[in-house]
Amino acid sequence: MTNAKFKMDPSEIVTALQYALKSSNTKNDQLTTVFDIVQKVLEKDKFKQAALTLVSEIADRNRAERVSIGWLKHDYIVLKAISHTDHFEKKMQIVRDLEGAMEEAYEQDASILYPPPENNLLATRMHEAYSQTYNAPYMLSVPVRHGDDIIGIITCERKGVPFTDDNATQIHLAASLCSARLMELYSKSSWFGARMARSMRKGLGKLLGYEHTWAKFFSIIGIAFILFATLYPLEYKVSSPAILKTDKIIYLTAPFDGYIDSVYVKPGDVVYKGQEILRLDQEELKLEEADLLAQEQDNRREIQKAQASRELAEMRIQQARLAQTLAKLKTVRYKLSKAIVRATADSAIIVEGDLQKKIGAPVNQGAELFQMASIENIYVESDVSELEIGNIPSDGEGLLAIKSRPDFVYRFKTERISPTATVKDQENTFPVRGEFVNKVPSWFRPGMTGISKIYAGKKTLWWILSHQAIDYLRLKLWW
Repeated sequence: MTNAKFKMDPSEIVTALQYALKSSNTKNDQLTTVFDIVQKVLEKDKFKQAALTLVSEIADRNRAERVSIGWLKHDYIVLKAISHTDHFEKKMQIVRDLEGAMEEAYEQDASILYPPPENNLLATRMHEAYSQTYNAPYMLSVPVRHGDDIIGIITCERKGVPFTDDNATQIHLAASLCSARLMELYSKSSWFGARMARSMRKGLGKLLGYEHTWAKFFSIIGIAFILFATLYPLEYKVSSPAILKTDKIIYLTAPFDGYIDSVYVKPGDVVYKGQEILRLDQEELKLEEADLLAQEQDNRREIQKAQASRELAEMRIQQARLAQTLAKLKTVRYKLSKAIVRATADSAIIVEGDLQKKIGAPVNQGAELFQMASIENIYVESDVSELEIGNIPSDGEGLLAIKSRPDFVYRFKTERISPTATVKDQENTFPVRGEFVNKVPSWFRPGMTGISKIYAGKKTLWWILSHQAIDYLRLKLWW
């Protein structure tokens, strides 16, 4: 009965055997069966596997239709395994009724045989209800003990013949011998927090006494927290919404009256100096240019004729007309050169100007076509609540997290606090300008939003959590 992964204390085996032998005359074949069951249980290294092996072996050797084991948890019995069943729904009514029958045995700290024998003094109401509801004529519930404490209940069901005292003795002995192993595996199967809680409870129980252990423990924790909150200073940071801005805003306007022919950008696009972003219709200007060129040739011919006939007055008239034609031609060619609208700043982003749906629409000279913001010289503007503006130093530092990349933070220095408040979301806020300490990433864009945290000195946790409420009460209750 040895196992490479588990060593049972010999004293526990002796105690279990003595307890079983005291209560009945155990037969040799029963002991052999029990040792076989225990051997198979000890070979398992998981609680669920060990529990399933135990109930399945008991079911096979006692010709039971179903054997189940429930485990004590917070003074309730919770079903953990059913013989030859890998999975069951814990919310099924049959599971709840079976747990109720197990709790009936747990609350009376005794084995329950159903139908009850003569002169029975134990309550069997839950067993009777389960038997009638689920067609289980014969039932046997046996406590699983670890030392003097009940840690679980094994319930057996069968239809052929009633359970005997020998069956009860055999199951009780097997459960007693397996209880230590099951208890160890159950502890290991719990999540880390539960295991740590059990270990802490045992340690504190030895240190402070068993009674009211948790009350004493939480009292110590509470006192330690109060001392920490009122005495230990922490770095306090004022949190506020922030937006990226730039001082350099460029407006591109229509160079003359005309019609939109082509649009190559949309809001959000990055453009570079000299990049073509819009083209106005040139057909009418080119026709006018051709007409003026023809008129220029006519004027030159008339001048030559006047020179040949020595008509000085006519020559001067034609020269004046030529000058007028050339002036018009110059104007037309200037418009043609401006018909292609190009970006005038390097590394700028289109902020406004969604004209791709306005192809062919007329525009007037001077009308705004695009609004561009320079990517260079980006700064952060934090909208600090008036409740916190008094805690912001004028030359302080802060951190910024952008919504699009919250996994990175960027350090900045506060340069200027606006002397006037603005109303945002029905609250007075003061814009605080901050310049980035390091070079900003290339993906920064004006208009991006995030959360800024500005350092406001060291404060105690109590002050951090309560100062706004205290200020509010001071404002409301002063006299």
